[in-house]
Amino acid sequence: MSQHQHSPLPESEGLQVDTHAERAAKAPEVAGYDQNGHYYAPPTYNQQQPNGVRLPFGLGVLAFTALVVLCTAIVVGAGVGGGLGAALANKSSDCSTESVPAPSATAEATSCPTPDNTTSSDNDTAPYVPRSPSSVQELELKCPSKKNDETRYKSSKGYEFQWWCGVNAPQGSPAEGGGIVADLAPIIAYTIEDCMEACSAMIQKDEDAGTGVRCSSIVFSKKMSVELENQGANCWLKNASKASGGNWGFKDDFYAYAELDD
Repeated sequence: MSQHQHSPLPESEGLQVDTHAERAAKAPEVAGYDQNGHYYAPPTYNQQQPNGVRLPFGLGVLAFTALVVLCTAIVVGAGVGGGLGAALANKSSDCSTESVPAPSATAEATSCPTPDNTTSSDNDTAPYVPRSPSSVQELELKCPSKKNDETRYKSSKGYEFQWWCGVNAPQGSPAEGGGIVADLAPIIAYTIEDCMEACSAMIQKDEDAGTGVRCSSIVFSKKMSVELENQGANCWLKNASKASGGNWGFKDDFYAYAELDD
């Protein structure tokens, strides 16, 4: 025996083995060592995630499906509504631009303003200012299609005349009943009616005052400026009527002859 005897170790010191079978079965599991690792990883740390797809906003399958159906309905409804609105707008535009063509003989009123061209003939209160005789080339003289057809006119004094286009009674030509035709007064007249009215006024003056100067016929020319330059007048009051057997002509339409119808 050795001189130094080892004293028995206390029960609480050193490595102890639990010899109890049930308790040994409940001992904690020893984690395996990973030589490439730098830290301790519990067995459940590297556990892979489940293969299922996670839905947005944490919604369930039914809720997410309902949301997709609702959004699809909104988009489709907006597209259909927009297309229908555009079609109706185009139809309305087509209807508003369609017009029934007006008959060719019917004039359409326009909204364009017209200038104020009021003349003395449109306004009775304004003085009438005729054009200067020297600036008037031709006047109106309405002749019948057949120049030998007479036209009748009754003056404001009540005297009746008959006249023909294309007939002249120049001064010195034979007069009806003898004698010659002479000019009593050369004047300016804008119409053949004015010329006959001047003859009528001379007749009335003779009857009222006994002047002894009596108008029996007239010659009128519508070429005012030319006659004014050459003759100084375009209306001539005559002392007698043209002889019926003479040369009446009935050729030109720019002058006419009128005589009192006694």
